[in-house]
Amino acid sequence: MPPPAPYRLNANTKYTTRLYGTDPYQTAVSVTNEVYPVGRAINAPHELNNVNDRPWGVVLIRAHSPLTGIPAVELVHFPNDAPVLFVTRHGIPQVTYDELKRIMPTGIARDHMVQAIVVGGAANPAVMKQLQQLGMKSDTITAPNPFELANKIDAYYGKIQNPDLGVPQMGGSASTGGNGIQDVMVGNIHAWQYMLPATHWASHMPTGLLWVTGHTIPAPTRAALARRGGHAMIYVWGGPAQVAPSVVRQLAKYGSVMRITNNDPVAYNQPPVDTPSATSIAFAKMWDPAGMVGWNITGPGHGFTLLNLNSPYAWQQAVGSSILSHLGFHAPLLLSTSGSTLPSSIRGYLASVAPTFLVSPADGPYNMTYVLGSYSDISWNEQTQVDRVSGMANRHVWNQNTGSVYIPPR
Repeated sequence: MPPPAPYRLNANTKYTTRLYGTDPYQTAVSVTNEVYPVGRAINAPHELNNVNDRPWGVVLIRAHSPLTGIPAVELVHFPNDAPVLFVTRHGIPQVTYDELKRIMPTGIARDHMVQAIVVGGAANPAVMKQLQQLGMKSDTITAPNPFELANKIDAYYGKIQNPDLGVPQMGGSASTGGNGIQDVMVGNIHAWQYMLPATHWASHMPTGLLWVTGHTIPAPTRAALARRGGHAMIYVWGGPAQVAPSVVRQLAKYGSVMRITNNDPVAYNQPPVDTPSATSIAFAKMWDPAGMVGWNITGPGHGFTLLNLNSPYAWQQAVGSSILSHLGFHAPLLLSTSGSTLPSSIRGYLASVAPTFLVSPADGPYNMTYVLGSYSDISWNEQTQVDRVSGMANRHVWNQNTGSVYIPPR
């Protein structure tokens, strides 16, 4: 259900911003339109490092397989600053082509000024010819299967982000042998929906994205983990039904292992059922100081991204919107299971972190949620529910029993 006429396609509210699209190509372009204003010429002084104006690179993938698209998000983070856009096996769609001309990446200086990293089936003759027409310098990453492709993406990004060791990492410390924190997200190719929130995290922090099956670790994944030299901090998405305990034990040979689920042994005698939606909420709340992993959002003043897991373009929306967790609000991904009404679990979470005030609503802070796709994906009704539950409330009102209070520093 769209908003009442007259309305704009990207109809927004006080606390929501819709990034509209009826297909993956249009939605991804709506995202880059939001993130990159391109207010100056590409050759303007200091534009090469003006990350808030235009990207340094772009990642091009086809919209046909989440097993290709999800690992490709590893390439988004610095020093690439490269949002994801979608192409086809026949070339670059007009909406994407026009957006490439508009944002025209400055080039990734630490990757030989490459402007477009073309992944998997996107590296076809039609796409490469059009990139030449645009005058964009490109590089390709291809492989015969999703396991090897994820491994090659990880190696490619690792050499740019951390050329000394060739693996992505955050910082360096004596406690880790000077190797820093080397986080890796691992998911089952047959339960890829659980990995969708990892796309926004990998956009936010340098992180590997790798595949296993329910019961085995393929050789390319083992090779990617072995590059970490025993220092991998591995996060497995889903419970035992998604990734077997035997796989977790095998993963432990390469470093520490932790599951990302909605289970809590203190809160639950019998573990709750793991779902992708519940996992997305749990990850938004989670914080693991060892790997510096998890959004740790339990109070107000944050952005979120909402998509409908049952949309035919759910994974493309997750991948295409991942740049929203790299710049701006750094908005973690929440997975709705409805296109018409806000699920009670997400409503409860948003209500718990909604801002309230004790002195003045002008003190802030405020929450904001990006809503992805068309009104068939997330209805106007569902969007307005997000707006209502996210609003600033008066903590002094007797029945105001949700939300968090922000007390500014004195």
